[in-house]
Amino acid sequence: MPFPDFLIIGAQKAGTSWLAANLSRHPNVWTPPLKELHYFDERIKESSLGASIIRLSRKEYTDEDWYPWYWRYQLQYLLERRFGRYGKNFDSQTFLWALKFFGRSPSDKWYASLFEQGRGKITGEATPDYSILEEGGVARIHKLMPHAKVIFFMRNPVERPYSSAIMHLRNLKGMGQKVEAITNEPFFESFFRQPTVVAHTSYLRSLEKWRRFYPDEQIFIGFLEDIHFYPAQLLHRLYGFLEVDPSHAPEAKRGKINPGSQENMSIRLAAHLARTYYEDLQHLSARFGGYACFWLYCAENLTDGTLGKDEMPYPLWGSWLWKEWKKGSSSFKPLDNQDGEVQSKSLAEFSEVESL
Repeated sequence: MPFPDFLIIGAQKAGTSWLAANLSRHPNVWTPPLKELHYFDERIKESSLGASIIRLSRKEYTDEDWYPWYWRYQLQYLLERRFGRYGKNFDSQTFLWALKFFGRSPSDKWYASLFEQGRGKITGEATPDYSILEEGGVARIHKLMPHAKVIFFMRNPVERPYSSAIMHLRNLKGMGQKVEAITNEPFFESFFRQPTVVAHTSYLRSLEKWRRFYPDEQIFIGFLEDIHFYPAQLLHRLYGFLEVDPSHAPEAKRGKINPGSQENMSIRLAAHLARTYYEDLQHLSARFGGYACFWLYCAENLTDGTLGKDEMPYPLWGSWLWKEWKKGSSSFKPLDNQDGEVQSKSLAEFSEVESL
């Protein structure tokens, strides 16, 4: 069965939409018409009959039962954006794929069939929730596709939960709920404590589970900063990791694929996240250096209480902290030119400074 050759497993709000969109533009790479198939975390739990009817009948969105809403959102996306009004953008291959995805009962065979249109190419999908699967879920994936490449991108832990909260509010607003009354610091701090939010930000714990089944040579570690500073060079390195010809690579699309709307972040919230993940940041800095050192630098400045401001530019590479760190950092200095070096690479290429 044609199981995918690579999986983008996360992290959530760390550039996975940009990665999926740009990788799919390579002539030798194929990805499904929809991002986030959610087979191994959601669809695999469904009953064989009536699941689609149940999802269509559910209207409410809850943190515990969010997938029916997301499934309907994906269906609407295909109808409105991929097919267009009156079917003016109709594509028979996408239509057949949609019938399979939305209309058939999930199974391992069903999941593999979603990649049949990509035969002869390198195929893959992106579902960030795979990064927080329990060990049994990762074992299931490895049993089905032991040779798959695993791509895991990370983002500053001071930023990632905040970006996730903004996305959550945007989803609620899109469903007609009034969110202005809850956009205060107690809401954010409560959201940051949710187990899934913590799990999505606990990068080393996620990597530990996946490394029990996949060797370091099959795991690619990326950083959101490389998407921002060196998109073309990053894609070139990813093509090498996936073993497709980089000479046929299209030009990287700059900018965000799934953007938020925030330009500033409350320093109180940033300091709260810095304290929460400070120990993780120490381990990340020791293990990966480079951008992770900048993340730790941010946390140290935020937790000492001396910034004396209410807000700071967001993302943090747009703040004065980035300029200060670049000026004083000896471990890693990204270059502001087209020939700059990306830090993202396979896990095997990182020096073993500290074990995971």
